[in-house]
Amino acid sequence: MQYDQVKELIQIFEHTDLNTMEVALGNASVKLSRGVSGETIENISTPSVSSDQVASAQTVVQEELQEVENDKPIGGKVITAPIVGTFYQASAPSQPPFVKVGDTVAEGQVVCIIEAMKVMNEVNSTVSGTVTEVLVEDGQFVEYGQELFRVQ
Repeated sequence: MQYDQVKELIQIFEHTDLNTMEVALGNASVKLSRGVSGETIENISTPSVSSDQVASAQTVVQEELQEVENDKPIGGKVITAPIVGTFYQASAPSQPPFVKVGDTVAEGQVVCIIEAMKVMNEVNSTVSGTVTEVLVEDGQFVEYGQELFRVQ
């Protein structure tokens, strides 16, 4: 499950009256709950939630997950962020991106730059193949290990 997918699930959960929500996608699952840690749901006084509200929230979550599954092909190899920082697709705003969807990359080839503490760090591909998806936006903050590119 991608960071953006988890973030989207949290936003959906925040707009419902549900106290807990568990979503499984592939081999990953996320459980969200409201309340004081260490207490069970039965011990927390909460407003009642109608079955229609639960059904509506479940439908929204199912539709959102279906959209994610349709938009994000699973499989292939990925290039991940070796450090935390800001992702840039090109060496300068006026320059073309290092790689784009459809480009063939070789192991060791520079695919992007991650800026960390005002230092520009080149990110080299750890795999060879064709770029099928760029998973982050230019200028986006990325975490260590976050998937940047999908390669077939």
